[in-house]
Amino acid sequence: MNRNKNRNNRLNSMDAKGRVPFPAFLRKNLGKKVILTKGYDPCIYVYSEKEWKEFIERIKKDWSLYDIEKRKIVREIMGISQEVEFDNYGRILLPGKLVEYADIKEKCLFISMPRWIEIWDPVKYEEYQKDVAEKVQKGTINMEGFPL
Repeated sequence: MNRNKNRNNRLNSMDAKGRVPFPAFLRKNLGKKVILTKGYDPCIYVYSEKEWKEFIERIKKDWSLYDIEKRKIVREIMGISQEVEFDNYGRILLPGKLVEYADIKEKCLFISMPRWIEIWDPVKYEEYQKDVAEKVQKGTINMEGFPL
């Protein structure tokens, strides 16, 4: 029996060395290595090698050297990205700079997204969820066309 009722997230503890067990149900389609980088929100994005290559291709297709703002964003994402391997116990080592960026303290909340996985500090994620919920209720987030 699966004790985790939520199919899209899991909470695991990070050890003193920065290693965290990666949930098996999320790990199964990723391969032996993943690419970690900054998320657009205060979290860490996890890409499979295949999805990372596709992400790079989308950037190349939609990117101009003359677009200063896009160049800044690409540099920010690419400059801190790291390839990491799963160890024999299914753990990954979270790089210190990414842990600091996402403000992860001890626990890691894994969120499955359509093209990547996010790793959040659970307290930060709860704050984020409250903020989004308030904005949806006030109508300041446009939900028009969202497939609910």
